[in-house]
Amino acid sequence: MKSAVLVAALVLAATGCAGCAEQAGVGECAKQIDLNDTSVNMAEVDCSSQEAVYRVSSRERRTMCPTGDYLTESSGRSKKNGNTRLCYVLNVKEGDCLKAVNQYFERVKCGAGTRKVTKVVDGKSDRALCAGDDSKTYTQPVRTICISRT
Repeated sequence: MKSAVLVAALVLAATGCAGCAEQAGVGECAKQIDLNDTSVNMAEVDCSSQEAVYRVSSRERRTMCPTGDYLTESSGRSKKNGNTRLCYVLNVKEGDCLKAVNQYFERVKCGAGTRKVTKVVDGKSDRALCAGDDSKTYTQPVRTICISRT
């Protein structure tokens, strides 16, 4: 039995097991491991870090993320529970500048080709609050984020 567990651990380590990185829990922050990777593969980071562009809003089993513009990561499959999905919201504040890379954002210094967070409204999920700017809306937590091109 011990040798089977050891072999399984060695195989996972040797293959670079997807999802074996420390995943963030609900309320914790995360960053995309590789911005050039088009699959969502996040790792936990301290929420005060410049890299902490996303926050886990919920962990869903057998269901989709709540209504909104969530970045979704499937974190495995079991016969009993099906897929588990981590639902990420942008972890930004007014004045933050972002650069779009694939389906992700990365926090950057403001300049040409960046986008700026112009408004964060807690308690409302309504694109009309952004008056023509790009928007991200969420229902858990209820929030609207307005993003303009600079």
